[in-house]
Amino acid sequence: MQPEHLSRQFDADLAALRNRVVEMGALVDEQFRQALDALASGRDAMVDEVIKRDAAVNALEVRIDDACAHVIAKRQPAAGDLRMILGVSKIVSELERVGDKARKVARLSRALHATGELDPEWLADMRRIAGDARTLLREALDAFVRSDVDTAVAVIRRNRRVASEADALNKDIVRRITERSGHVAALLDMMALTRAVDRVADHAGDLAEHVVYIVKGTDVRHATIEQIEAETRR
Repeated sequence: MQPEHLSRQFDADLAALRNRVVEMGALVDEQFRQALDALASGRDAMVDEVIKRDAAVNALEVRIDDACAHVIAKRQPAAGDLRMILGVSKIVSELERVGDKARKVARLSRALHATGELDPEWLADMRRIAGDARTLLREALDAFVRSDVDTAVAVIRRNRRVASEADALNKDIVRRITERSGHVAALLDMMALTRAVDRVADHAGDLAEHVVYIVKGTDVRHATIEQIEAETRR
């Protein structure tokens, strides 16, 4: 048994890690929101802000990973506490990748607006899918904060639907490439942007899988949704 004061210090260390994840999650969520605003408006200033924010996201990932290493070395945690620390390290990696995708969305948005060939129908579909991806990201973070496995599983399940919708949108772009050979460059940018948004939803799903690992102690990264649901009901 640890002395009470050491136990309190350890609890404070874990709380600090959680708070930093929440801080990074809020930063990435805002970065993605700005990227979507850039997609809608094409404003250069908004694109530049998204790109600028990426450096802060990267720096925070490094700080949190360093804090995780220090807590493990200093406290030698076991069982659930160790899972939480390892899970935090994985979650911040997912958040950093979401930041990278937000930067990509912003840059592609600028390129598309510059061509003047931004398709309104595609844009409406893209904004809807992107809104769903952002919702999944926020719900996955909420699942982490509340150690809520049910919400995490719901995020994983709904990510499959977002992936299906993004795939259908890209298939439509491929069809249009064959029909509109003079607009291939813009259509390829639209396809890359769709994939980037789809990856944001994927990272939200991966984040939710890490929440399941933290809470239940089971690695579900390569499991089917049916297997995940069965595992979390135990």
